[in-house]
Amino acid sequence: MRAVKHRTPTGRRHRVAELLRERLALILLHKCADPRLKELTLTEVEMSPDLKQAKVFYVARETVDPDQVSLALDKALGFIKAEVAREHILRLMPEFIFLPDTGLDRAAQLERLFEAVKAGPEPEGHSNT
Repeated sequence: MRAVKHRTPTGRRHRVAELLRERLALILLHKCADPRLKELTLTEVEMSPDLKQAKVFYVARETVDPDQVSLALDKALGFIKAEVAREHILRLMPEFIFLPDTGLDRAAQLERLFEAVKAGPEPEGHSNT
């Protein structure tokens, strides 16, 4: 009986995802003309097992309208693909799916909840006003 090899996050998928995240961040920052795209931080790239699809998670600054960022990414998608292809990183070009990263928002919400629980209920008769 053969031992089953478990895939680890340090495998090819993870290396390709990290490389793509770095390259995409540089493309958005230095080569895209749209100023809305310079306000993004790419937090993670998840590659499909066959490397044909890349989910790119991003966070936009609070001052930027999320709908405008989504429109800007859709508009620049062809240019982004062309730039990635020009760098000859991969043999096959993956399909890019840009998604807002909600993980940081959830973490901030949890942090506020923990702080509220830690502070405890305010005694009656005492107020900060």
